[in-house]
Amino acid sequence: MSFMSGRSLDNYEFTFEKYLTDSNRIEADSNEGLSSHHGRMDTLSITESIAASEERFGRTYHSYRSGSYNYPNDPTEIERLDDQHEIIKLVMDGRNYLAPFSKEKPPKNILDIATGTGTWAIEMGDEFPEAKIVGTDLSPIQPQYVPLNVRFFIEDSTEEWDYPERFDYIHTRVTLGCWSDMKTQIIQKAFDKLEPGGWLECQELECLPGCDDGTMTEGHAWLDWAVKLCEASEVTNRQLNMANQIKGWMEEVGFVDVQEMVFKIPTNGWPKDPRLKYLGLLWQRNVMTGLSGFTLDLFNRVLGKTMEEIEVYLINVRKSLFNRQVHSYQRVICVWGRKPDDSEMRVA
Repeated sequence: MSFMSGRSLDNYEFTFEKYLTDSNRIEADSNEGLSSHHGRMDTLSITESIAASEERFGRTYHSYRSGSYNYPNDPTEIERLDDQHEIIKLVMDGRNYLAPFSKEKPPKNILDIATGTGTWAIEMGDEFPEAKIVGTDLSPIQPQYVPLNVRFFIEDSTEEWDYPERFDYIHTRVTLGCWSDMKTQIIQKAFDKLEPGGWLECQELECLPGCDDGTMTEGHAWLDWAVKLCEASEVTNRQLNMANQIKGWMEEVGFVDVQEMVFKIPTNGWPKDPRLKYLGLLWQRNVMTGLSGFTLDLFNRVLGKTMEEIEVYLINVRKSLFNRQVHSYQRVICVWGRKPDDSEMRVA
């Protein structure tokens, strides 16, 4: 059962400025001690011939371009990804995008790279019914029936993009671990495939947790796990520490009007503010659900750990995620930029 169900968000009114922006310190609660679901369905999108998966550690993984993505795609992970979508949407004041689109100025052709369960693409299809939305991923885990204006394709986005049309909006969200070089594999290709004046928006998560008050020390198990995961991922040539470089990469490629907004998501319920506390509890539950899936393949293949050794190691990591004396958080970094129009490019 999804942990988002049964809890109304009607009374949680988040705003960028007050609660989550990177410039603000989050006040800890001094009283804490140690301690098919996608709506409208219209048209068949994906054939069954590519639905095969590989099994390891009691989990399933994509078989198309096997091994290029180190994390599972089974029902447990699908539910976690959908819950993660809801949390990030909550962080962003209920919005799916920060690029300057609206009902009056809608996007027309949207590309969602590494679409995952396809929830973002489907919601964009509902919000902009006249737009065409394409979502791509290595795993065929999207719903079988989708809005008429949404299409999903199984594709490796590190390869050449052969789309006949150009897009006016290209989007990524939480794609850490997908790329060996996001600048050349995604950002440069997005620039090339956007219409002049089109937008690229990347909503990415920092792997390493942060802390503003020194309560998270080097020996903290959650931090130790994140460092080891990043190091193991680098061995497989997959970037986890990239979110804070995206703004610079966009500018280097040629995007203009590049903007960045950073949000802090508490690791558990340590904040004093009840809305941040609730957000932290949601994030804690999401991380706990995904922890084994994040860890098993990389720690086994790269670090040589057995499944039993990994699960023993994760005991202390799970315990650390419940420690409200440690005021840690993860940052979601949203960056959006515009491809110059023809006149601007000629001047440049």
